[in-house]
Amino acid sequence: MADAVLMTPREILTGFSSVNNQNVLINDDEYLRLDPAMRLFYEKVRENLGVACIAGHLRSCGYAVRALNLHGRNPSDEAITDLIRRERPMFVGISIMYDLHIVDAVRLLRCVREADPSVFVAIGGAFCTYNAKLIAERIPEADCVAFGEGELTVEGLMECLAAGRDWRGVPGLWFWRDGRVRSSGSPRLPDLAKEAWPARDLLVHHRGNRIPTPVASTYTSRGCHAKCTFCYVPRAPGVTAGNAWRVRSPVDVVDEIEFLQREFGTRFLWFNDDNFGGAFQDGYSHAVGFAEEILRRDLKISFHCEFRVDTGLVDREALRTLRRAGMASALLGMETGAPSMAKRFRKGTMVEYNLDAARLFKQEGIELEPGWIMVEPGTTLDELWENLKFIVAADIAVSENPFSFISRAIALRGTEMYDRIADPTPPELPDVEGPARAVLLEARREYRIPDRRVEDVWAAWSKVSAEVADRKEELPFVAQLIVDATRARRTRGEPGLRPLLSRLRGWADGLAELLVAFLNLGLLLADENPPRLAERLETELRALVDAYDRRVLGDPYPVFVARIRRLCGEQAMAG
Repeated sequence: MADAVLMTPREILTGFSSVNNQNVLINDDEYLRLDPAMRLFYEKVRENLGVACIAGHLRSCGYAVRALNLHGRNPSDEAITDLIRRERPMFVGISIMYDLHIVDAVRLLRCVREADPSVFVAIGGAFCTYNAKLIAERIPEADCVAFGEGELTVEGLMECLAAGRDWRGVPGLWFWRDGRVRSSGSPRLPDLAKEAWPARDLLVHHRGNRIPTPVASTYTSRGCHAKCTFCYVPRAPGVTAGNAWRVRSPVDVVDEIEFLQREFGTRFLWFNDDNFGGAFQDGYSHAVGFAEEILRRDLKISFHCEFRVDTGLVDREALRTLRRAGMASALLGMETGAPSMAKRFRKGTMVEYNLDAARLFKQEGIELEPGWIMVEPGTTLDELWENLKFIVAADIAVSENPFSFISRAIALRGTEMYDRIADPTPPELPDVEGPARAVLLEARREYRIPDRRVEDVWAAWSKVSAEVADRKEELPFVAQLIVDATRARRTRGEPGLRPLLSRLRGWADGLAELLVAFLNLGLLLADENPPRLAERLETELRALVDAYDRRVLGDPYPVFVARIRRLCGEQAMAG
C-alpha cells in the first residue's frame, strides 16, 4: 500500500494551440512493436519533473509513494479505481503540467472519488500555479489546489493528514471554506541544496517493460531574474527579489547524473531550468562550474538547456566549455528581431545580443533552438519585416523544424501580457465540456491584432505552415517505410527505393529556404493589401508549397507519400 499516489494525466487535445504538446500517442505495448529506428521519437518523452521532485521529497521524509505517468497510456476508469482501492492512500495528487492535462485530470479525480470518497485529493502542477483559485472554484470535488513549488506544501499536507490535524494552515493552497474559496498564502520554497533527487518511477517502469531509458530530465536551478511579459515565472509564488534564481550544487547535480548513467544508461539529459544561465556572473560561475565538474569526472553525456541571450554564457569560452561537457543544443530566448517588440516584451536585451549569440553558436558547433514569437497582441507589419530580416541575417532558420518560427504569443493567466488584454476574443472549444471547459475559458486570453493585415497574414501563415510542419513530423515514419521496403526488395535481388529517400531528405533540407520565401510572400502581399487578403494569401501560399513539392519530390507531398505507401503496401503483400 502507498501513503500517497501521484498521477500525471494523459494529454487530450482541447482545440487550443498548446504551450507544450508532447503528442505521445502510443502505449508501451505499441512501442515494443515499433521498428527500433522509430522508438527514438518516443524515448525522448520527458518525465513530469514536478511529480518526480515531490515523490523524491516525500520518500526522503519516510512516506511510501506510488507515482504514475499516464503519457502514452490509456488506463480505463476501472483500472484507476482498482489502483486506488488496492493502494488505499491517504493522499492523492493529480498534476496538471499544462492545458492538455485538464480534461483527463477531471476524469482521474472522479475515478478516485468513486474508488474512495473520503480520500484526500489535491490538484497541483505548473498549470495550477496561476490558475489555482480558478480551478478550486470550478472543480470543487478536489479538497484543495496547490500552487507554486510543491515539495514543502505536500509534505505539510501529509503531516497534517497523518496526525489528524487541520490542513488548511499549510501554505500554498486554495480551498473551499465557509461558502467561498480561500487561500492559505504563498508556499514555502525548498532549499535546493538540501533537496532529495527527483524520483525515477517512469524510468523504472520503462526499464521493467524492456523500454530503453537513454533520456532523463533534471534541473540545476529554479526561477529567473527577468521580467518578460509573456512569461509567468517572474511572478512565481513565494519568490522575492533575493531568491528569484536559486541553484543546486554542481557537485550534487553531477552526482545525480552518475547515478542516472549507472542505473538507467542515461546518455541524454533535458535540463528543465527556467534559465540555465542565471544572471550574469553568478550564472556564468554556476553553469561553467557544472561543466567543469562533468569534465573533471570524464562523464560522457549530452544535454539540452534553456537560457537568455544576456547571460554570461553567451561567451566563447563558456560555450566552448559547455560544448566539451556535452551541451549539444540550447534554446535561447531571442523572441524577436524587432527592437520595439523586444521592448514591449520587457526583455531587457537588444537585438544585437541575439545576432551575437547566433554567430557564436554557429562558430562553436552548438545546435541553436531559438525561442521565437512572430506575432503578439501589438505586432505591426513593419515589425514582421524586421523579424524576417533578422531570421535571414542571423541564419537561424536552419533549425529542426523551420516552420516553428511561425508562432503566436499565448497570453496565459499569471503573465503581464494576459493582464494587458482588455478586450479578449471568445475562445473556441467545441470539443471540451464541463469544468475543464470552464477552466480553459479563463486560463488564457485570445486576442485580435489591431492591424487587420497582420491578423490576416497570421491566419494564412498559421493554417498553411501547420500543414508543412505536420509533414515534417511525419517524415521519419515515411522514410522508415522506404527503408523497410528497400531491405525487403534486396532480399529478392530487386532494386531498392533509395532515390525516394534522397528526395525526402532534399525536401527536409530545403525547408529553411521555403520558410523565407513563405514569409516574404505573405509580407509582400500584405503591403499590397488586396481585398480578402487572408483568403488570397492562403491560396498563394499553397501554390508556393505545391511548387516546392513538385520541384523537389516530383509531385505534391500528399501524392508523393500516397505513392510511397502504395509501393510499400504492395511490397508487404509481395513479401
